[in-house]
Amino acid sequence: MAGAQVLEAASPPPPAWSLELEFQHLDTRANALRKGEGYTGTLIDATQYTGHQSNDGRLTAFRSIHGFNDDDELRFVIAPFRRSGTASSRNPVLFDGTQFQAESATTVVYKFNTYRLSYIARVLDGLRADGWDFRLGGTLAVRDARNEISQVGNRRNYFNWGPVPLLYFSGSKDLGGGWRLAGDLDAFPAPGGGGLFDGALKVAYGITPNVDVNAGGRYQVGGATSSAFYNYLRDRAAVVGVKVRF
Repeated sequence: MAGAQVLEAASPPPPAWSLELEFQHLDTRANALRKGEGYTGTLIDATQYTGHQSNDGRLTAFRSIHGFNDDDELRFVIAPFRRSGTASSRNPVLFDGTQFQAESATTVVYKFNTYRLSYIARVLDGLRADGWDFRLGGTLAVRDARNEISQVGNRRNYFNWGPVPLLYFSGSKDLGGGWRLAGDLDAFPAPGGGGLFDGALKVAYGITPNVDVNAGGRYQVGGATSSAFYNYLRDRAAVVGVKVRF
């Protein structure tokens, strides 16, 4: 018909949410722990009780928002870390003012879960034409920590909750053919060797427009130090995961 207009179907909006599930096979290289006022207490290697190898998981959600820019994001992370085990110590252990006997079955529980909320903005837009994507933001992590040592008839618990501010950075490179190289980190140093560094590098493949599978490695190191408490944790992990956008 003369003068008729052809109406094109509007493109659907991009997915607002993405959800990533990560499976981790961890190798804890160091987990030093001490609790006692005035630098007292025995410095113990928790891996002698809990072992080095373990499996864990992590859940991450992203939500696109119109913030300072049209393509900013919020990120939510549940990152659990819990180890426990029983062994005998050759020497007595002083923990939080309590003496634990040598050559007795001793159980150690170590937990350091974090729950994280990040605000993320895209940076270095000029590199997007070459397949790069960089993002920068800030993370507020809430730590949920617990250290417990127990023997028959004797137990000491130390709980610690609190906020931890972190810097967030991520980068990715489109390799073509559905492949992508991607990395991200949350990090913040603290005096005396404390703080947190949690970074990953992965290769991802898009099996559909909205589903990726990935594999790579993650490295974490962190701790806390004061006159009453000391902890240094370092681990590495082989990771595989799936990310779904909807």
